[in-house]
Amino acid sequence: MSIAQNGIADKCNELAVMVEELDRFVNDSAAQGVSLRQVERGVFDSLLKMGRALMDQFLSLQGDGDLGETVADDDGRTLYRSVEPERRELRTIFGEHDFAAYVYRQGPHPHTPIVFRPVDARMSLSPARWSHLLEELTQLLCVDEAFATAAETFERIFRQKLSVKTLERVNQRMGAEAGEFLDELPVPPVAEEGELLVLSGDGKGVPMVQDDARKLQCFEERALRPGNRRMATLAAVYSVDRYMRTPEEFLEILFRDPRRQDRSREARPQPCHKHVVARLPRMIEEADDTQPVRGSVIAMNWAARQVAQRRRPAQPLVCLMDGQASLWDDMADFLEQVEQPGQPERVEILDVVHVASYVWRAAKVFHAARERQEAFVRERLLRILHGEVKGVVSGLRRMATLHGLTGELRREIDTVCRYFTTHAERMRYDVYLAEGCPIASGVIEGACRHLVKDRMERSGMRWTQEGAQAMLDVRAVHQSSYWDAFHEHRATRLSASVTACSKLIQQANPLAG
Repeated sequence: MSIAQNGIADKCNELAVMVEELDRFVNDSAAQGVSLRQVERGVFDSLLKMGRALMDQFLSLQGDGDLGETVADDDGRTLYRSVEPERRELRTIFGEHDFAAYVYRQGPHPHTPIVFRPVDARMSLSPARWSHLLEELTQLLCVDEAFATAAETFERIFRQKLSVKTLERVNQRMGAEAGEFLDELPVPPVAEEGELLVLSGDGKGVPMVQDDARKLQCFEERALRPGNRRMATLAAVYSVDRYMRTPEEFLEILFRDPRRQDRSREARPQPCHKHVVARLPRMIEEADDTQPVRGSVIAMNWAARQVAQRRRPAQPLVCLMDGQASLWDDMADFLEQVEQPGQPERVEILDVVHVASYVWRAAKVFHAARERQEAFVRERLLRILHGEVKGVVSGLRRMATLHGLTGELRREIDTVCRYFTTHAERMRYDVYLAEGCPIASGVIEGACRHLVKDRMERSGMRWTQEGAQAMLDVRAVHQSSYWDAFHEHRATRLSASVTACSKLIQQANPLAG
């Protein structure tokens, strides 16, 4: 019997002993009245131990990767085998492992670059020290919890201690891959798309470390928020079926009438294939120069490419956002590059929830009591929903004059009126409701909360630019329907980067014959 066969036999005997010990543990626990919690933990720990032994056995079955002193890659180039097998460390969900295998280099000298690892290629290993599944499971914890909490949770479950720094490095590497994946999202099947295609955008502040906040300050149009927060721009593209409502019905929903809420949830069509990204500003290299680029430019460029891929020839495009001028300008610039002749003119809609917030500002100028403020808002909003924007603006200005408002109070009313006048063409809500268009940007508002706030704005958190963008990209993939597809893509891409020697992989089978 060969040394390799002896080693495999030893592993099998070791596993057989483990199975006997586990069986004895369960029987003894039952006889002694041990609690289910203790038995459950003990069984799981035993399975982890067995898993590690099985992984060691699997690695030992891969052979040493010796294909001869020289081999030819797919392009016919000669590759040279290492003098001795080289030790390779690997960490899986079961623990730390290592194996030794020959590698092949560009030249005979031991310091020339390694271009082919037969054993790695056969197992589709990534160049990293961690397995694909270990990286996926740890990041599944990290997308919702702080890195330290994720490390503690993983240790409690899998009995392995992980450093926060290592989790951060894995997140940054995975984030770069997630960003590329989001740029190349698969186009949804036409049969699964809704009647309307919707593009929405918004901004959300991310707390940054001081140095990175200072670097990103040049991107800000104005100091929107104090301290070290810097704006990430979110863009979302999704489709949805038309949903016709009257202004009165929508107002009841907006003010959360319980009966209307229940009926609305039953009837309202759900968004289809929500694709969302959050992009921080960054420096982009162009030729011999480096240019600063706003996050809204990067996000809207992505959104426009999504629209170009998904929009059907006669499909209406609804652009739904708040009043931030740079978002509308960047959106228009990129959409003009992808719009096709003969397509319906895009429908630009100002988010009615932001409109409501401005009406509330006016209400607080004229009334102190909450009940009277709400009555004021309901009346003006209903008129706005009926398309009477100009009448509401005229009425507010007339009331300000009649009340003799001056100073800060008058400036507040002027701000509200100016906002409505500037966006009047995007406030034709009577038309939008009759055509079944969405007029509130719940999708992007939800993304601001779930994608950014819930993870990035926890107490005491401060992010570097690189770390923040990586986490935002990983979270964007996680909250999409493509988490599994991303990791399959990632494993395929990373394993493909190990080798350009596909023909040689078939020769690396130690069990062949």
